[in-house]
Amino acid sequence: MIALVAPGANAQTAASTWVNEDFASVRLISARKTIGGQNELRLGLEFELQPDWKIYWRSAGDAGFPPQLDWSGSTNITDGEIRWPAPHRFSIFGLETFGYKDHIILPIDVPIADPAQTVQIKLDIDYLVCSDVCIPASAHFDLDIPASTPGNATDIGAGTGISPYAHDIEKFASQVPLRGANLPMSVTDIWQSAGDNGPALNVAVSGLDTASDAPVEILIEGNTRLGFGVPTPMGISGAQDAATQFQIPIYGLKDDQTTIGDDVIVTVIQGPLAIEQDRSIAASPTSIANDSAPPSQSAIAQNATTSLWLLGGLALLGGFILNFMPCVLPVLSIKVMSAMKAQAAERSATRRGFLASAAGIITSFWLIAAVLIAIKLAGGTIGWGIQFQQPLFLTVMTIIVALFAFNMWGLFEIGGASELGNAANDAITTQERGGNHLGGHFLTGMFATLLATPCSAPFLGTAVGFALAGSTFDILWIFSLLGVGLATPYLVIAARPELARLLPKPGRWMGLVKAVLGLALAATAVWLLSVLAVQIGMGGAITVGMMLVVAGILLWARHRTTVPKRKLTFGMLASLGVLAALFAPGFSTVPARDKPSDIAQSGGLAWQPFEPTEIAQYVADGKTVLVDITAQWCVSCQVNKKLVLETTEIGDALNQDNIILMQGDWTRPDPVIANYLAGYGRYGIPFNAVFGPGADTGILLSELLGTQEVLNALATATGNTDLAKK
Repeated sequence: MIALVAPGANAQTAASTWVNEDFASVRLISARKTIGGQNELRLGLEFELQPDWKIYWRSAGDAGFPPQLDWSGSTNITDGEIRWPAPHRFSIFGLETFGYKDHIILPIDVPIADPAQTVQIKLDIDYLVCSDVCIPASAHFDLDIPASTPGNATDIGAGTGISPYAHDIEKFASQVPLRGANLPMSVTDIWQSAGDNGPALNVAVSGLDTASDAPVEILIEGNTRLGFGVPTPMGISGAQDAATQFQIPIYGLKDDQTTIGDDVIVTVIQGPLAIEQDRSIAASPTSIANDSAPPSQSAIAQNATTSLWLLGGLALLGGFILNFMPCVLPVLSIKVMSAMKAQAAERSATRRGFLASAAGIITSFWLIAAVLIAIKLAGGTIGWGIQFQQPLFLTVMTIIVALFAFNMWGLFEIGGASELGNAANDAITTQERGGNHLGGHFLTGMFATLLATPCSAPFLGTAVGFALAGSTFDILWIFSLLGVGLATPYLVIAARPELARLLPKPGRWMGLVKAVLGLALAATAVWLLSVLAVQIGMGGAITVGMMLVVAGILLWARHRTTVPKRKLTFGMLASLGVLAALFAPGFSTVPARDKPSDIAQSGGLAWQPFEPTEIAQYVADGKTVLVDITAQWCVSCQVNKKLVLETTEIGDALNQDNIILMQGDWTRPDPVIANYLAGYGRYGIPFNAVFGPGADTGILLSELLGTQEVLNALATATGNTDLAKK
């Protein structure tokens, strides 16, 4: 037995030093630097394993044993409990084992006896690490967590004293199989039967994503004398909820033995989602009268195809509804101007122009899909609208919107011998002739897509979540239909160009319309600058805005003068102003993240910082938690706040002592929020959920909130039906 002792930890880092072996390194980390008045402390046992070495899950399988903990000598705590993330299966020479490779943190919840006193941890661990050979090892850790920061007795509360390791621990805590009611997957039946090669367990699982190519893993914990093989999908079971049936070989069962009546723990894993349920093995399916043979694999394929077409329909509808969301107002202005001018054009020219715009939209969605696929294959975080977290993207979009506004106001036009038809400005410039400048229409469609992405519409979240959690084909399929949905108005006019002639004929009144639409675009530029300010600081955003204002003034001067040399000079200076705006963010200092006190009050609601690790504790204490994940760039989020969350009716319901409001800001990249959303199959915002004694696993709300929907969720979570009657 190899044993090393780790020196005492630095209380400021909330971590012990590493205990290093040739095959692994291990240390103890804490999610908190101080107790902060909490009754429970979350620790993490962090392993860095050398390639091809592994440690074992709580139920190791046919060989091995999991890490063993000894808390003897610790003060102010009782023994902690490991919360085991979903493991991986290792099959070798007919042996099935379960565990972890590379990097793993095992979350540990430790009850605290007296939150007002320092916690002194003395932890001994014994663990087995295996590759071609197995080596037992042990380590000792000392870790002290004070009740509060020395000299400061005010840092008491759930949101204070969080350590730099809290997010790392939570990342693995989110991989712990879900328990409780209303699970996304469920084991509907489990029974023993005679398999092709001996006795077998049959497990029927409902709620699986049949369109996903992620394999389904099923782990059985029960009689330790028995072994259970790899699950084989058999088809759609006759069990309840049309569950998918799997058959699992039973090893080590003697002729006079049976598993019927045994209580087992069944863990089901599919991709990032895992659930865990207690079940009793039956002699036959409980929900059918006979043990008829299950359908063939074609039944699964048919069900998957049905789901794929259904979600495709939702994507098509969600893309179409995007046209009417508030963040697409600048795009509508471009559509309106194009349609007004199209009525005077030839029918064929009108059709070509709107088809080019539709092609630009669909191509943009294909490009977004390609980028997301590349990021996903590289192991990165993907999501709908996350490009608005990138300062360069925001700066470029602000410049483009500002230039569109200047063009609407007639400060400049793109001209020349060839009319420079490859510029997006051609979509709204009066220099178009006969529909020969399709490049401008195409780029206008791409511009429409970019401005639509910070919005989330009904059905959009469901479709995007399915796509991003699925295969490469799923992403391409769903995003293609989203593009077709958003392009539907263009395609309708392309099919019936005479519709454009229903609008009023061009005249002097169009100058006033262009001025108003220019103001709408300018307002969009200001909004983009407010989002950029969060990313690069207020000073950097103001600099970008001032450079664009200077460029606008110079363009106005160029427009007013008739002297060719002055036109050239003003044009060059305006171009320099635009370039200065483009490069300004590179010289800005990224601001620090908001402190909890900075977001404490919003719209009369007392929000506290988003801490996913605290939700379960609040619910256990009888509290109800409303989670709101928002961002400056998410227009739908702001609409939800103004029209629902910050209204008097909802405010009165939320401002109660037993309701906790948690708000997460995703304006800037945050892996904790990204992983949290992915755990619920969501990859974009708005995201709102309600947790409580009556809904410990959470009630997910729709992207566009409704007053009654929120009240109903609060009533269910709190168990107070009077809330739903407000």
